[in-house]
Amino acid sequence: MLDAIGIQVTGGNGGSGLVSYHREKFVPEGGPDGGDGGRGGRVFLRAVDDIYTLEQYRSKRKFTAGNGGHGGPNLRTGAHGTDLYLDVPAGTVVHEVESGDLIADLAKIGDEVLVAHGGRGGWGNKRFATSTNQTPGFSQKGQLGEEVHVRLELRLLADVGLIGLPNAGKSTFLSAVSNARPKIANYPFTTLEPMLGVVNVGYDRFTLADLPGLVEGASEGYGLGFEFLKHIRRCRVLLHIIDNDSPDPVTDYELIEGELRAYDPKLEQVARVIAISKADIDEEHARHSADALEAHVGQPVRVISSELEIGTDALLAELMAMVRAEKEKAPEDTSEEIPVLRPASEERFSVYRDDDGRFVIEGYRAVSFVNMMDTEMPGAYDEILRRLERWGIAKVLRREGIQPGDTMVFGETEVEWDA
Repeated sequence: MLDAIGIQVTGGNGGSGLVSYHREKFVPEGGPDGGDGGRGGRVFLRAVDDIYTLEQYRSKRKFTAGNGGHGGPNLRTGAHGTDLYLDVPAGTVVHEVESGDLIADLAKIGDEVLVAHGGRGGWGNKRFATSTNQTPGFSQKGQLGEEVHVRLELRLLADVGLIGLPNAGKSTFLSAVSNARPKIANYPFTTLEPMLGVVNVGYDRFTLADLPGLVEGASEGYGLGFEFLKHIRRCRVLLHIIDNDSPDPVTDYELIEGELRAYDPKLEQVARVIAISKADIDEEHARHSADALEAHVGQPVRVISSELEIGTDALLAELMAMVRAEKEKAPEDTSEEIPVLRPASEERFSVYRDDDGRFVIEGYRAVSFVNMMDTEMPGAYDEILRRLERWGIAKVLRREGIQPGDTMVFGETEVEWDA
């Protein structure tokens, strides 16, 4: 199953504003009436209850929201682009790939997070009308949507995780109680990655993960090592299955539990159910093994046969009750604090000269404004210079020694200084 993947999400582009003038009989000087473009659609991630893996993102990894509509005459604003919602399993953690920042932990069903903003709609020429420029002949292009590369990782893999030594009967149990069809064979490590199934219990259900087999030394990387142990941390309840063929079930139990403690002591706090499997081979021996384990761990040990469905109904009912109880618990505080990401203040900007002698201006307000202007339109360049004067950027440029003919760089846009 797929439990971690990177995808690219892009907000929709904003619609362009319109250059238009009011034309109506008996209204000779109607003035500009070009409408603004609509905002581009946004991309959200949303935790839902009917998806359990990230498999749907294996074949398609690029997603884009809808573009905003262009502005129209008579001050008509373009339609906003359609927002895009991408569904993920509850328990999905979202990181920004480039910076590694944690964006969100979608721990509960219904949690959602905005991961890519849509571009702003461009202003129509009506927005630029002033007492000294009553008929502006320019408008703005729509802003491009935000492009973000995110990594999705399932922190909660399943409601119940199956643990035990290789060939303990975990895959057989999963196939018997769900529609999952894991590989079953009489040799170790037939399960090389988690296999997920959905188990129906009455009118309720839980997810059950068959986890790769564990061997002695796994906490140090032997066998499937860390890959196995990583998955165990992301289950609400653990079902520890021990093979009825084992001559010493207590030793088998402690081998597994010892590796879990060595890897992460917190795993001892995860709720557990213990079961002796393959009771159909020798039910008397299974009962004897269960008694020995009960005396050792101080809790009931179930005896089951996946082949003959002995004891499986009662075991599933117990697991369902434990899953419900775990879901009702208040979420614990995590040591991984989710940062509050805020855009930089619009008022801040910086100016520096690059190796080619160009004047590079940084700052969200100035860069986004210039990038959205079509400098080929009459009057657009003059409007850019007016904004630079108003925001104090022109003053800084002069102090840095800018001369007519020098190049200013605003993100992807280059503009010549001629003031």
